[in-house]
Amino acid sequence: MLLFLTNDDGFDGEGLKVLAEKLSEKHEVWIIAPDRNRSGVSNHFSMDNKLKLTKLGERFYKYEGYPADCTLLATRGYGVVLPRMPDAVVSGINRGANMGTDLVYSGTAAAARQAVINGVPAVAFSVESDDENYYYDNLADFALKNLEKLLSLCDVAPRSLEQKKRCSFINVNAKSSNDPYKGVKLTDTAFREYNDYIQLEKISENESLCCTIGKKTDTSSINYSDYEAVSEGYISVSKICAEVEAYRIVDGISFSM
Repeated sequence: MLLFLTNDDGFDGEGLKVLAEKLSEKHEVWIIAPDRNRSGVSNHFSMDNKLKLTKLGERFYKYEGYPADCTLLATRGYGVVLPRMPDAVVSGINRGANMGTDLVYSGTAAAARQAVINGVPAVAFSVESDDENYYYDNLADFALKNLEKLLSLCDVAPRSLEQKKRCSFINVNAKSSNDPYKGVKLTDTAFREYNDYIQLEKISENESLCCTIGKKTDTSSINYSDYEAVSEGYISVSKICAEVEAYRIVDGISFSM
């Protein structure tokens, strides 16, 4: 397959390098990654801006944009950089978990989300570490052995709007470990409360510096979740809806006019 790889840790991210090297054993791998760390940018686009694209090697580029910009370049501008539309988009391996509520903010997830919206199946990979030591080889090996199966779980946007269906990407999380994983669990997503607070530093009468400070994250879930699976030593595989999905409003509510 012709694979397009990107991430949100930046073009020099170790997880991206390990994943690209592993997938290149079997596939044709092209990389367009942000030129700096873009963690937590969600689905940010650089609309109507000229962005610098720099070739670093054969099939390897860094880009001034965000992860979703990288996916747009690969899936809407194929023939410009990539020789054709990629068969799949792979995002990661991210340095840090992308579980549950993390997916609202994650640039890693956004790259995969944008891919399925543009009609290309996609998988996002992330590893979590308790001690800030990150090992990517085990998850990269899992990706190589199971990529086709993971991609088969995706639902990409239809070519015609007359075909009404949801689109979804696959989100994979695991512990950062050199030890074998216990196996794979298909999971729901957890709710993550980050317990953030705002630190304010006054620098003049009318100006202040504001900083969001994260504290220990609390996690809960209704069904068996990505967080539980990873905590127990499994690889978590979740199918994530790529669109905004509205809850059904209870019948019988009336509004004043």
